[in-house]
Amino acid sequence: MASASLDGNPLAIVLRAVLRTQSDGRVMRAAVGIKAWMAKTPCVDEVRPTRCAGCGAASRPVGARLVVHGHGLLVRQVRGVLAVGEQPGVFAIAVRRYACQLCRAVMTVVPAGILARRQYSGPSIAWALHLWLIAGLSDRLVRTQVCAWQVRGCSPRGWAQLYRWADRAVSLFALPRLVSDLIDSREAARRVLTTLRAMSPAALSGAPIGLQIFEGAALTR
Repeated sequence: MASASLDGNPLAIVLRAVLRTQSDGRVMRAAVGIKAWMAKTPCVDEVRPTRCAGCGAASRPVGARLVVHGHGLLVRQVRGVLAVGEQPGVFAIAVRRYACQLCRAVMTVVPAGILARRQYSGPSIAWALHLWLIAGLSDRLVRTQVCAWQVRGCSPRGWAQLYRWADRAVSLFALPRLVSDLIDSREAARRVLTTLRAMSPAALSGAPIGLQIFEGAALTR
């Protein structure tokens, strides 16, 4: 007899939400940016977590053995652009994994700018939203600058993904101050971009706004 589907089961829904939360909690972002990471994968010690994301134990307790050990590399795909003005593509990044010797939790350390459960990098998403909502480019033209695949078909929306990012911009980035999600989604997305711009080290240098937003998104951890 075929097993019944659990898709509508409330317990199954709760369990999936818990698993997603645990998974996100064990993905840790380093201070190293995506492009620098790709140029030279950090060694085990350079990006070792200071504490276990599972039990909270110190990675290097004083006078005791190392608790969080290196656990190999995992290749992860990231899409978009590595820098403003560069060609978009699909890139492979070797991210580092660590294992706690106390609770057996496995953690993955990724570059800054990598977003949980997103194939596109944070800077690429922010850059795309800037081009569309601030610079005023059409959705189809934005796609040619951020997406590695050519536009196909005759959909009234040149890039549906762009609209989804705008709708969810508030929840995509870890920001130092909250942006209300009760206002119009595109206005909320513009406020997110303004916050990312303020986070950029280029904010005071007179750099183009788009570059400031891209760099601010590259710092999201």
